[in-house]
Amino acid sequence: MECEICGKEIRGRTFRIVVEGTELRVCASCKEYGVEDISSSSQHGTVRVVRKERSRPSRPIVFTEELVENYNEIIKQERQKRGWSQEELAKRIQEKESLIRKIENAEITPEPEVVEKLERLFDLKLREKVQEVKVESQRKLVPTLGDVVVIKKKKKQG
Repeated sequence: MECEICGKEIRGRTFRIVVEGTELRVCASCKEYGVEDISSSSQHGTVRVVRKERSRPSRPIVFTEELVENYNEIIKQERQKRGWSQEELAKRIQEKESLIRKIENAEITPEPEVVEKLERLFDLKLREKVQEVKVESQRKLVPTLGDVVVIKKKKKQG
């Protein structure tokens, strides 16, 4: 028997998994691509459709604030103004020293929770309101294959 995903000959145990509602017989290395189906029948060649309950659509993420452009310099200046080392700042906000170093060097963008901790500690705002920007699309229409066929038919008729 061949694996219905990779096509290799299955030696040893065959696994029945469900992938996007379809039951498949697969090898051990492909079983991770689906959910193992223990309750299926033992008949060969049967395909069973399993319907998965749809989850509620998630709400879109709306960004209303973003980090100020020089957030890393502000954090470094505030830390130095208080005479703290990166290690001491990290302890005060219960984060790793390496995180503080990376933030100050602008190697990473801090998570919102870390930004909140720093804002509270230094009593300042590191985020600013994002203004809504409307972009007008000046998309050029590119003919599709169907449009080309219609154009050629018109030329032949004319």
